[in-house]
Amino acid sequence: MGYQTKNSMGFTLIELLAVAAVAAMAGIGTILLLTRGNQKTQVLQTAHQLVMAARAARIHAVQHGQPCRLVMDREQGRFFVVGKAQQEDSLEEEAIVSNPFTRPVRLPEGVQFERIQILAQEPDLTEVVFEPNGSARTAIIQIGDGTNLATVTILEATGRVKMTPGKLTALLADQADLDEIEPAY
Repeated sequence: MGYQTKNSMGFTLIELLAVAAVAAMAGIGTILLLTRGNQKTQVLQTAHQLVMAARAARIHAVQHGQPCRLVMDREQGRFFVVGKAQQEDSLEEEAIVSNPFTRPVRLPEGVQFERIQILAQEPDLTEVVFEPNGSARTAIIQIGDGTNLATVTILEATGRVKMTPGKLTALLADQADLDEIEPAY
C-alpha cells in the first residue's frame, strides 16, 4: 500500500508556472478595469460638482437680486462661483462664494475642460452669468480625461442645469425650454 506511481507525486514546475501566469494575467486585467472605472468616476464626479456649482450660482443670484458668475479657469484647471457678498458696512463686494453648497473646485489630475461653449458670447470667455431672474446664457461644458466625457448643459430661459454622461451630439440653441412655454387654455 505504500507504493506510489510517478504520476501521483505532485505538480510539475511547468504546471505551477502556467497557473501563476494565468493568475497574473487575471490580476492585471482586474487592475486595468478598476483603473478605467476610477477615471470615469472622477470625470462624472467632477461634472456633478460643476452642476452643483451652477445651481448654487443661480440660487445665489436669485436670493441676492444680483448677477452671479460661474467661472471656469482652463489654465488653473478649476471652477468657482463669484457673487456679491454683504459686507459689514453694507457695501457689496464681489467675491468667490464658499458655503456648504459650493466651494472652489480644482479638477483632478488628468481631467480637463474639453469644451466650453457659451452661446451669444465671445469664444474666449469661460464664465456663465446667472441673472437675478434665474436665467443664464445657454452653455455647453464638456469635462473629460481624453477617454471618458461628461457634458453639463445650462438652458438660457430658466437657467436649468443638467449633466449627461458622454458627448453631446446636438447643439441646444434650437431646442425649446418647456418651462418657458405658456400653456394654451
